Amino acid sequence: MAQVNISDFLAQNVSNEPVTEEVHFKRFKSPFIIKEITNDKSDELTKQATKRHVDKRTRQVVEQTDATKYAELLVVASVVQPNLNSAELQKSYGTMGKPVETLKKMLKFSELNELTQRVTDLVGVNNNLDDDVDTVKK
Repeated sequence: MAQVNISDFLAQNVSNEPVTEEVHFKRFKSPFIIKEITNDKSDELTKQATKRHVDKRTRQVVEQTDATKYAELLVVASVVQPNLNSAELQKSYGTMGKPVETLKKMLKFSELNELTQRVTDLVGVNNNLDDDVDTVKK
């Protein structure tokens, strides 16, 4: 196997810009715009979705990642437009400080399903998460 010179490797024109995609719903004039997330952002979301507790039997600290919460956070983090963190948008849906709830109130079940699927396709999330993502739509 031939080794690549590091300078040649670094000189390659590789774009680090996140890929974006438009998702259109008939009920909305403007499309939803989603983007892929970085590894750092995924790590941050995983930490937010992970709870620590002490196992009563072993007295060991155990970390458990809530896949549903991760999926919800992933969809919210991927939506660029509309801005789900907008106080004005949240106020209009009565979901202040709750971007996940804002999205759930904005979209019909089928629309949220489609958006979630498009996000998971765009970011390349493992198909094992699909079952957990279905819970997000409820």
